[in-house]
Amino acid sequence: MPALTRRHLLQGLTALSAGAYSLPSLSNTWRNWSGNQHANPQQIIYAQSEEQISDALRQAKNLRVVGGSHSFSALVPSSDTLLSLEPMNGLVAHDTAQHQATFWAGSRLAQVSSESAKLGQSLINEPDINVQSLGGTISTATHGTGGQLKCLSANVEKIRLFTAEGLPLECSTSAHPEIFRAAQVGLGCLGVMTQITLQNEPLYKLKETVQVCSLEEAVSTVAAERLQHRHVEFWGFVDGGKAIIKRQMLTDEPDTPPLTSSIDENALLEFVADTAQKLPWLNSTLQKLVGVFVEESTRVGPSWQIFPSPRTVAFNEMEYQIPLEQGFACFNELTEAMRNSDIQVFFPLEFRFVQADELWLSPFFGQDCVSISIHQYAQQDYQALFALAEPILRKYGGRPHWGKWHSLTSKELAPLYPHWKDFLTVREALDPQGKFLTPYLRNLLGVV
Repeated sequence: MPALTRRHLLQGLTALSAGAYSLPSLSNTWRNWSGNQHANPQQIIYAQSEEQISDALRQAKNLRVVGGSHSFSALVPSSDTLLSLEPMNGLVAHDTAQHQATFWAGSRLAQVSSESAKLGQSLINEPDINVQSLGGTISTATHGTGGQLKCLSANVEKIRLFTAEGLPLECSTSAHPEIFRAAQVGLGCLGVMTQITLQNEPLYKLKETVQVCSLEEAVSTVAAERLQHRHVEFWGFVDGGKAIIKRQMLTDEPDTPPLTSSIDENALLEFVADTAQKLPWLNSTLQKLVGVFVEESTRVGPSWQIFPSPRTVAFNEMEYQIPLEQGFACFNELTEAMRNSDIQVFFPLEFRFVQADELWLSPFFGQDCVSISIHQYAQQDYQALFALAEPILRKYGGRPHWGKWHSLTSKELAPLYPHWKDFLTVREALDPQGKFLTPYLRNLLGVV
């Protein structure tokens, strides 16, 4: 399509959009980013210091930590005390020789990445959404994409943890190693993380290319290129048969100017998703026009600028990690089931790769994985879509992302994790009274 025609079409659609999704701030009530989780706690404490955290731990009967409120599962809600670490953010210390940096756990991932760059360091990997808190990122094994790159929790060198009694505990492979292994993906059930030390790399740049193609081509391309690029992933529009492939590779090429557009892509996405919801017969047609809405592009820059993509249009998400050898079969069966259903979905499936690790509650424990994410527009009911997808994802041996919606309890989860009992043993020793547990977490972990 000629550029002039493309611009006029996009400008016309954007003029009809309702604008970006707004997020209310924490007050007497709490809700997460998408609005599918709520809480009305007795109090919300905005911690300014470790002393205040210690006091809150000694006084509260039940306490959960609030991070960036970007989880879709019920990890946060408590009727007693919510503790926000938002005021406790920024750099604590760094080691130039080892390329390590320690940050307050309340730091948003974007801040961690940009401040590391000032030290001449880059995070080893990042997701494309970077508004999560560092503590929440680590607690849930959040990840980016890369066939030879692990989740972010695997890059943690040390954790400063405040226990249920309000006492600090320094954890690493050499100090309290059992607690450290559990805390690397701890779900907020072991204590309050206040400081996290990351193993980084020397500052590096990335060259990113964005390509629009058919869904079939995207599947075959990433299968062939899984290890050819540092990062490769795609977003697949099932009804329209289209996909967007994103590749990122290390480079020394000069930085490109920032991409500019007169179009607010998030506002446009919200308009199109809203249109597809109200006029479902247009969904397939709108998805086929993804080449109009998304322009193919190339850009070069520091990793901390290339990784993130602004996301202001709210959605709900389910994500499972499928063993690599089963990942493509799982994706194909999932897309076939979605095409044969009458569930209207405009948002794409996201397909990524993550390397195996040895973290006790990591969904990637012991196996390289394909990560499949399913999104539903926040203004639509997600239950039917997730109910359709989850049995397929489980059929292929999938483990759910802890921060994304899923229906599993300890009965289904325990067999998936060889160190499940080890984690529960550490949790019981640190918090025998269950100060960090809620009814949801008791059901999730099988704690009476």
